[in-house]
Amino acid sequence: MTVLRIAGALAILVVAIGVAWSAVFGVARVSDRPAVFLAAGLAAYAAVLAAGGWLLTQRLPDGTASRARAVGAAVAAILVLLPAAWALLAPNAPHATRDPAGLRHWALPDGARLAALLVPARPRATGDPIVFLHGDPGVADMDHDAPVLGRLAGSGRDVWLYDQRGAGRSSRLADPAGYSLERDVADLEEVRRRIGTDRMVLIGHSYGATLAANYLARHPERVSRVVFYSPGRLVPQVGDVSGNGMLGRLDTRQRLAVLGSTLSPRAMLTWSLVRANPRAAHAFSGDAEMDARFATLYRQAAPGLVCADSPAPPAPARPGFYANQVPLASTRQADDIRPALAGLRVPALILKGACDYLPWSFAADYQGSVPGSRLIFFDRSGHQIHLEQEAEFLAVVRAFLADAPSPLPPWSDAEPPPNYQGAR
Repeated sequence: MTVLRIAGALAILVVAIGVAWSAVFGVARVSDRPAVFLAAGLAAYAAVLAAGGWLLTQRLPDGTASRARAVGAAVAAILVLLPAAWALLAPNAPHATRDPAGLRHWALPDGARLAALLVPARPRATGDPIVFLHGDPGVADMDHDAPVLGRLAGSGRDVWLYDQRGAGRSSRLADPAGYSLERDVADLEEVRRRIGTDRMVLIGHSYGATLAANYLARHPERVSRVVFYSPGRLVPQVGDVSGNGMLGRLDTRQRLAVLGSTLSPRAMLTWSLVRANPRAAHAFSGDAEMDARFATLYRQAAPGLVCADSPAPPAPARPGFYANQVPLASTRQADDIRPALAGLRVPALILKGACDYLPWSFAADYQGSVPGSRLIFFDRSGHQIHLEQEAEFLAVVRAFLADAPSPLPPWSDAEPPPNYQGAR
C-alpha cells in the first residue's frame, strides 16, 4: 500500500502542476497582471493538492492522516518555493557598447525612435543609397555589420544601417503585441522618407530578406535593386520551427549550455506567456531582463550559425527579445506576396551559404518567385556570409551593383549543389 500511496502522491503532484500551468495561461489570456495570473496558478495548485491529499489519506487513522497531510503540504510548498526563489534571480544587464560615430535617432510619428547610421559614399554619391536590413527578427548588430557593409560605400552609394523597432539601440514598444512584419514594412517606408530618396537598394539578411521582399511587393517603385542573403522564409508561416536548425548544429556541450539558459523557471514562464498573451509576458519580465537572457542564449547558440570549421561569429550586445518572439509566435497567416512579385522586373540577387541552417527551399522560393533573380552559392559559408567570406561577399555585391559579371558563377538549378551541407 505504501508504494501505491507514493505513486498516487506523485500522480496528484503531476496533475496539480499541470492544472496550475493551465490556470496561469488561461487567466493570462484575459489579464496581463502578473499578480492575477500567478495567483490563479497558485490557487489551482493548492486546490488540486488539497483535494488529492484528502482522497489519498481519508482511510488512514487520524494521527497518521494528519502527519501524511502535513508532510505532503511541506513537500508541495518546497516544490513551489524553490522555483519561485530561482525565478527571482535576474540576469546581468546586456553589455553596454559605445555608440558608433555618427549614430542618429529618428523620432517616428507614433513616438518610437529608430537608431540609424550613415556611411557616406566615397568619393561622392552616384547611385541610389543602400539600406541594410538586419535579421532574425530583433537581432540588430550594427557594431559588427557596419564595418563590413560600410565598405560598399566605396561603390559610390551611401550605406544606411538601422536597428529595427524593438532591437539594438532603437526603442522598445510598451505593448509588445505591436511587433509585426507589417509594422517593419511601414517603418522601412518611413526610413526611406527620412533618408530623402525616391529609390533604395535593399540588402536583407535572414529575416531582413523577408522584410525586403514584403516591402518590394508593396512598394516596387521604391526599390532599384535588392539582395536577399541567407534569406528567411519568403512568406512567414504560423508555427514555423525552421529556426531550430541552428541548435541542431551544436555539439553536446553547447546544447547543454543553451538548455541551462532556458531552464530558469522565470525564463520558461515568460517564453510560454508570449504565446498566450505578449502583454502578460512583458508585464512579468520586462525588456531589459529578457533582452539580457536573449543575448546570452544567442551567444551560446552562435556556433550553429556558421560552418563547423569556422569560429563562432560575434554576438550582438542588444538583441530585442519581444521583437523576435512576438512575430514568431503570431497565429495570423501572412499574406502571400508571390503574385505581387511575379510581375516585377527589379534586379535581384540571392546569396546562399553551403551550411546555412535555413533550408535550401527558402532560397529556391525567392528564385522562383522573383523574376530574373540570380542565386550565388558560397561554398565556405553558413548563415553569416558577410563575416565568413567577407571578401567574396563584397566582390559579388559590388559586381551586382555595377551590373558587372559576378566573380562567382550563378547557380540556376532548383536543387542545391553537391557540396551543400544544410537542410533541403
